[in-house]
Amino acid sequence: MAVDVAEGSSGERTAASTVVTTDEIVHAPSSVPIRPDNASAAGSNSVTVSVTQKPVLPDTSKSSSDGKVSAKNLEDNKDGSDKPGGPEVKLVENDKDAEPTDFWKSSAPLYCKRIGRSHAILVDFYIWKCPECGQDLRPSENEDFSDDEDGKPKEKEKDIESSEDPMEDVSYSVEFIDRGKNVIIGQSWEGPFDLSAARKGVRSADRSVFDIVTVLETSLPDNPHRMEHEIERIVQKGILSNPNLTVKVSTTRININSTELIKAIGSLVQYYPANLEGETLELKAPYMLIAHHFEEMEAYLRTHRSLEISEDDSSTGLDDKVLGSVTEKQAYQTVGARHLAILLDYFKSAVYNDIVEEKARHARNACTYGMLWYLYRPGITVYFESDGQLSAYIVNSLESSELVDLIGGRRVKQYVVNLWNLDFDGRFVGRCAKTVTIPQFDGERQINSLKLFPCEFIDREDGGATRQRLEDNGKKWYDLLRGGQVHYSGRLLDSGKRQFEGRVYVDLASYYAQGPDTQPPGICDISDLGEELAMCQCEDCQGYRPHPPTDFPWTRYDLLDPNVEKDLEIPGAVNGPRHRYLLCGRLLHGFDLKSRTWVKVDVACCQTPRMNVKAIDTLVMPADRKEMIKALIHKFTGPGSAATAPGSWRADFLENKGEGQIFLLHGSPGVGKTYTAECIAEYTGRPMLSLTVADIGTDEVKMEKQLVKWFQLAEKWGAVMLIDEADVFLEKRQVTDLKRNSLVSVFLRCIEYYRGVLFLTTNRVGHFDDAFMSRIHVVIYYDKLGIEDRRQIWGQFFDKLSDDREDFIITGRAKSFVLEDDTICQIEWNGREIRNAFQTAVSLAEFRFLQKPNKTKNDNPTLDQKDFEQVCKMVRQFKQYLVDVHGVDEDGRAFMYKARRDSRNAR
Repeated sequence: MAVDVAEGSSGERTAASTVVTTDEIVHAPSSVPIRPDNASAAGSNSVTVSVTQKPVLPDTSKSSSDGKVSAKNLEDNKDGSDKPGGPEVKLVENDKDAEPTDFWKSSAPLYCKRIGRSHAILVDFYIWKCPECGQDLRPSENEDFSDDEDGKPKEKEKDIESSEDPMEDVSYSVEFIDRGKNVIIGQSWEGPFDLSAARKGVRSADRSVFDIVTVLETSLPDNPHRMEHEIERIVQKGILSNPNLTVKVSTTRININSTELIKAIGSLVQYYPANLEGETLELKAPYMLIAHHFEEMEAYLRTHRSLEISEDDSSTGLDDKVLGSVTEKQAYQTVGARHLAILLDYFKSAVYNDIVEEKARHARNACTYGMLWYLYRPGITVYFESDGQLSAYIVNSLESSELVDLIGGRRVKQYVVNLWNLDFDGRFVGRCAKTVTIPQFDGERQINSLKLFPCEFIDREDGGATRQRLEDNGKKWYDLLRGGQVHYSGRLLDSGKRQFEGRVYVDLASYYAQGPDTQPPGICDISDLGEELAMCQCEDCQGYRPHPPTDFPWTRYDLLDPNVEKDLEIPGAVNGPRHRYLLCGRLLHGFDLKSRTWVKVDVACCQTPRMNVKAIDTLVMPADRKEMIKALIHKFTGPGSAATAPGSWRADFLENKGEGQIFLLHGSPGVGKTYTAECIAEYTGRPMLSLTVADIGTDEVKMEKQLVKWFQLAEKWGAVMLIDEADVFLEKRQVTDLKRNSLVSVFLRCIEYYRGVLFLTTNRVGHFDDAFMSRIHVVIYYDKLGIEDRRQIWGQFFDKLSDDREDFIITGRAKSFVLEDDTICQIEWNGREIRNAFQTAVSLAEFRFLQKPNKTKNDNPTLDQKDFEQVCKMVRQFKQYLVDVHGVDEDGRAFMYKARRDSRNAR
C-alpha cells in the first residue's frame, strides 16, 4: 500500500512517498508520521493518502444525506487545501468490485473516535475490526445510520427480533503469522477456510530458478560503514569505467530461488553444513555441495525420468482423489528435476572439467592444492596424523581463506577443515570438535603424505590393518573410561613427551573433578543441527544439544554413557559396525601410582598389568598368620569396592560405618611391614595407593580435605591403601597441644567411615593414642628376623637373580659364604638391608665383568664370595659404629624411648 503524505496547509511537515505495511497502518500512532519503507511488491493494490499529523473530522455539510462520506466529498478536497473536509484520501487501483460512490456501508463511523483516522484504509485491506476503538467495520446493508455528536451510530427505530439463543453455532476466522510464529493479524472468515480457493488466481512473483552473481573486488579503501551518499558518488563516477580503480573477479556464487530445487537437493544430501530448508540457498564457487553430490544428483535425474507419469495414466481406474495426489506429487518432482537439470548443466560448464582432472589424479594417489577441497566431503571419515600417530575423524565443514605473507607480501591460501571425533567429558562420550589448518603447497602431492586425508587411501594399501588397529584401540579406550589399572610403557602425551613405564590407574572422571586441569572437553558442540536452536531437555538430549531430526546420521554418536552402554558396535551400520570405536580418541588421563601425580597417557601404550599373585608366598612370616591375612582380605579380592562384595556382612548398626578393613603393622624396621601391603595388593589384583605425610599434610584443615580426597579415590578404585610411617597422625593427644589433638581427631573420624583396605605401618607403636586401638581391625606384630628367616630371604634373592638373569653365574662359594658363614649369620640383618647388600654385590660383579680385558662372547658376569665380603664388612662396621655411639643397639634405643620392645634380643 503506497501512502503519500504531503505538507498540510497548517504547515506541519509530514513524510513523502511512503510505503507502509498493513501492520504499520493499523498500529502507527496518529502523532507520528508514517515511516518510509521500500516499495511494495508488484501486483498489490495501491492507495494514495494525504494525511496531516492532526487529522480533522470531515465537514458534515459536504456529507451525503445519510451521513456517509461520498467519493465526491473526497474529490472536492483533492487539491490539498485546508478545507473543512479534513484529510484527503485517494483510492488508486482499489478493489474493482468497490462502488465509486456511497462506498461506506458499515454501521461504524468512518473515522476512528480514538485516533481520528479513516476506517476505510483498514477495510481496503479486509481488516474488519479497528484495533484502536474496537468498532466492527463489516458492511451492514439493512441499516441506516448517521454520526451523532459523539461519533456513535444513530439507529432508526425498528422492531428487533428476539431469539431464544442469541449466539451463533460456529464462527470462522483466520490468523496470519510470520516465520517466527508471531501473530500478524487475525480476521473473520465466512465458512471453512480453503487455501487453494483463497489463493486462486494469485500469481507468485516472477523469479529465476537460480541467479549467478559475480563478485568483483575493487581497489576502493576498506569501509564497512559507507553511507548512502558515498555509494551514490561512487556509482556516479563509475566503477568498471573508472581508470583510477582496479577491478578483478573475487568469486562467483549461485543464489538458488527454486524451493522445488532446494527440496530435491535436500533429499539427496545426507550431511552438509549448509541450510537446506530455507527459501533460498547460496552456493559459492567452486560449488562444493554440487561437486560432492554430483553422482547422486545424476542418479536422481535418471531415476526421476523413469518415474514421470504420462497423461494416459489418468485413465488407470484409480480413485480420482488418490490419483490426483499422486499426480500432484509427481508434478512436484518433475519441477525439481527440471530445475536440477538446469543447475547441473551450468555446473558442468563451470567447474566439472577441473573435477574430472582431479579425480584422475586421485586414482594415482595424487592431489593439487587448488582442488584439495574435493577430498574433504562433509560426512566422510579421515585420518589425521599427530605425533606420528593416526586418529580418525569425521569432516564437518571446509572453509577457504587467504592470509598475507608478512615476509613476501603475497597472499597465501589456506584450508580450514572442521572435524569431530568422540571424546569423554567425565560423564558422557560425545562428538568433540577439532580444527585443522592445511597450508598452501605448490604442484602435486601424494595424498597419504598429507596430515589429513580420507581413510580409503590407506585402507586400500594395507587391507584395513590401520583401521582394525584403531578400532581395537578405540574399544580399549572406551572400556577404560569406566576406570582400570594398566601397565604403561611408552611416551606420555604431555608437553614433555617423556618416556614412562609403570602402573597407572585410568580415571578421567576423577581427573576432571580433582586433577590440575579440571576443564573437560566440550562435547555435543558441533554446529550441524542448526543455528540458534534451544537445547533439548528430553531424556535423550539432557540439555547438551538441540533435539536431532529423525534422519540425522550421527544421533547415536552423542551422549553415550560408558556405564550403561557397554558396547559401541552397531550391526549393519553404513560406515561399518565398529565405526564408533574407530572415532574414539587416544588420550587418557591416568594416575601414576608411584609418583602419585596425574599423567596423560596414550591408549596404544596401555597394557593389562601383570599381577604377581604369588608374591605373598615370599613373605617371611608364620604360615598361620599369612592365612589369616588372606582370609580377611578375601572379600576385597578383584575389582570393585568393599560395599559391592557379595555376601559381605556388616557388624556395625550404622550404615557406611566400620565397613573397611584396617590393619596395623608394627615392628622394627625392615621386617616386611610395607612389603606385606604390597603383596596384598598383588594378591587381590588391586592398585596400591601408598601415601606419606607429604601427601596428606599436617595442617588440620588441609589435612581433612586431603584425607577425604585420597579415601574417595581409594574407595572408588578399590585400592589397597597404605599410609607408611603413620606415627604423625597416631601419636597420643596432649592437653597443651591443640594442633596435635586436631590432627588425631580428624584422622580418627576419617578412618571410621573408610570402606576399603587400609594398612598403617609404624615402628613406634608405643607412642600411639589409645583411641586408635578400638578402630583397628587387625594388629600384626613383626618380630625381628632370626637366622633361618634371614637365610630364607638370602635364598629368595639368589633364586630371583637366576630367573631374571640367565647370563649371571653364581658361584657356590658365594652361596656358602652368605648362608653358612658364622660371621655373616651373626649380623642381625633386616630384610631391607639384605636386599640392599645383595643388590650392591651384583653391581660389583657387573662392574668387574665390564672391566675385564679380552672378554669373549662366552664370558658372563660372575657373582662370587668376594663381592659379598666387601658388602658385609661395610655393614658390620657401620652397625658397630652406631652401637659405640649410643651405647646400645637399635632395639635398645627403641625400648629406651618407649617406642617399642622387640621380644628377640632386646636389651
